[in-house]
Amino acid sequence: MTRTARSAAIAALAALAAVAAIIAADLTPPAAAQSEEETTGRIVARRLDDGRVEFGWQPTGGGFGRELTPDGNTIFRYVARVLPAQRYFPTDATVDRWLRSSPVEFGEQAIGRIEARLLSDGRIEFAFTPTDGERILTDARYFPTETRLNRWLRSTEITIGAPSPFIAVSAGYDHACAIRENGALECWGFTNGEQIDTPEGSFTAVSVGFRHNCAIHDTGDLECWGSNISWLITAPQGSYRTISAGFEHTCAIAETFAGTNTVADTGEIECWGNRSRRNVLHAGGDDITAWPGRYRTVSASREGTCAVRDTGELRCWGARGQRGGELYVRANDRTIILAGPPEGSFTAVSAGDGYTCGLRESGAIACWGDMDAAPFDNSLMNHRAPEGSYTAISAGGGEACAIRDTGEIECWGHGGKRTGTPTGRFTAVSAGYDHTCAIRESDGEIECWEHTAATWQH
Repeated sequence: MTRTARSAAIAALAALAAVAAIIAADLTPPAAAQSEEETTGRIVARRLDDGRVEFGWQPTGGGFGRELTPDGNTIFRYVARVLPAQRYFPTDATVDRWLRSSPVEFGEQAIGRIEARLLSDGRIEFAFTPTDGERILTDARYFPTETRLNRWLRSTEITIGAPSPFIAVSAGYDHACAIRENGALECWGFTNGEQIDTPEGSFTAVSVGFRHNCAIHDTGDLECWGSNISWLITAPQGSYRTISAGFEHTCAIAETFAGTNTVADTGEIECWGNRSRRNVLHAGGDDITAWPGRYRTVSASREGTCAVRDTGELRCWGARGQRGGELYVRANDRTIILAGPPEGSFTAVSAGDGYTCGLRESGAIACWGDMDAAPFDNSLMNHRAPEGSYTAISAGGGEACAIRDTGEIECWGHGGKRTGTPTGRFTAVSAGYDHTCAIRESDGEIECWEHTAATWQH
């Protein structure tokens, strides 16, 4: 229910209304560990002349932080208080629902977010959640219903440790999620739902889809969130080790399975989602299961799915970009044959938008699907995969990327290798619809870049 009609409470709150808007526009990946030093400070809040409550972070002894200027620019300077861009509480807040600020940036890194919720008695309760930690509740954390205007009130002092590095990242349509070394999950990017509202807990794997995400808890349990479509976010029960979220379906590989759609066995695939689309159906089948058998890994895309058997063989179903077959090209009124999964033994597979790439046991890359529709200019994969030995592969909407055995990233598609691909050594890479994110080996930091103009910050 919404806030009660207390005039004093209404006057006391008003400005995290920008919370959803600013969080939705925050495309900068969160910072990884940059220092072993702890940070201490307090949450501060004050009532403004217009009745709103503004809040921020006051570092002990002051220090350098980022602030948003009136003209919309961000500056880095010595400050007594760090004021995040999103720092007001809305007048229509729901009782007992936690809302969060944009990242608090101090010492050239994001240290966490301030959270606030409306209580039934009209007070506002504040908390601080570090970038890779649990919500911190101090003794002095309640903002009263009536206070003197423009007077800053302080919480009890809070100690925050340095964030741990990232170990996994997944880029989707227009947002991304990543897991830190301690299992903490973080998401950022554009949203028209709740895609970046991350669940609590410790996670081992995450996959970002179009309007929903799914992750695996360290217990093996699945959790999906984002879109309010029930068949997207209602995950099956059981213990899982691999997850892949597509456009309207998701697939996971089970350790043990307690559901009704497949036989309980380690390594079997369970898929769920829109039953009216072929991408969640195995070839020739009429239910929502995948090919029977045991698998190493699985990848769900916009229209299809591919997986690697425990023997190394590929199995693909759904769209022609994954399984191959005839494709009618309206532009020149002809039908071409798209290549399907190649033979051989593979260690990884990644299904993109109309094409697929796999990583052979030898380290070589093989791609098939829409790339064979050349010489059409709009072919996403009009350049063949690069030669060499690789350790990881990811196929996205506008480009595919792989990590060489030297740790360097190679990307292709949309006209070939992009000059914007970052240099250095990386441990993980994920290509989304129009952006790619990767984890640096040196510091566990995430770097993202765009496929096409002005779609993603990097």
